[in-house]
Amino acid sequence: MIRSMTGYGRIDEVKGSTRLTVEIRAVNHRFSEILVRLPKAWSMLEDPVRKLVAQFVRRGRLEVTVSVESIQATSAAAINWGVAEQFVSLTREIDQRFSLETVLTARDVLLFPGVLHTKELEEANGDEIIDWLLSQVQAAAQDLLSMKMAEGKQLYADLTKRLAQVCVWNQEIQALAPLGVEEYHSRLHQRLNDWAGQAPFELDMGRVAQEVAFFADKTDISEEITRLESHCHQFMEQLEKDDAVGRKLDFLLQEMNREANTIASKANHLRIQHLAVEIKSELEKMKEQVQNVE
Repeated sequence: MIRSMTGYGRIDEVKGSTRLTVEIRAVNHRFSEILVRLPKAWSMLEDPVRKLVAQFVRRGRLEVTVSVESIQATSAAAINWGVAEQFVSLTREIDQRFSLETVLTARDVLLFPGVLHTKELEEANGDEIIDWLLSQVQAAAQDLLSMKMAEGKQLYADLTKRLAQVCVWNQEIQALAPLGVEEYHSRLHQRLNDWAGQAPFELDMGRVAQEVAFFADKTDISEEITRLESHCHQFMEQLEKDDAVGRKLDFLLQEMNREANTIASKANHLRIQHLAVEIKSELEKMKEQVQNVE
């Protein structure tokens, strides 16, 4: 079953004094692109997170955002004294080399990168944190997938309904196709009969037959009808596949639109031309929906 490219997944869980939130937003994109935003302390998990999310999507642009919030900020704050001492030492060394007099306050030292950190995360087991984060990412990806599949069902219902209508119109065109030649042949004979009594020479009926045959060949749309029917069957087959078929569906719609254009231009029959225009209009609506198919 087809899936939508757009969707949203979110998981929010508290563990101890830490809240972990994972959000995944998916929008339309020609290829597959996954952007991951993690807290600086967990940046090393960017690649595992991307690979994990990639298992749940086949096409589209995804933004994965992981945020961490300490519920007990007062007890969670801790100072990395080693990092603080390094910054202070470097500051003094710079003062000596360039004859400067830098006055450092406690606030200045706390603002240095890595000096102030979360104690719980620092003291927690590293493997446990990784497992927790990845499990939350997987749950958010599953939530996203559920939404994409639900929207996919709606897209499937709409596309199959419109495709069925296109097939009905194509069958009607197939039934009307011979009438164009017959009507031309009838009109031509009627005009010739009206003119025959006034003509100073005998009409060449063999030449008339050639003209009718030429007209029939020029306005023959049997190949276009057959190809359009074939494309309709292929389109339905792609809708049933559990794969990334969005680009294939878009290609088939382009081919179907080309056949409808040819039918409209070649057919010398008002009803057939009208039906071809209706098909083109319906294909345009289908194309808008296919842009959302993964």
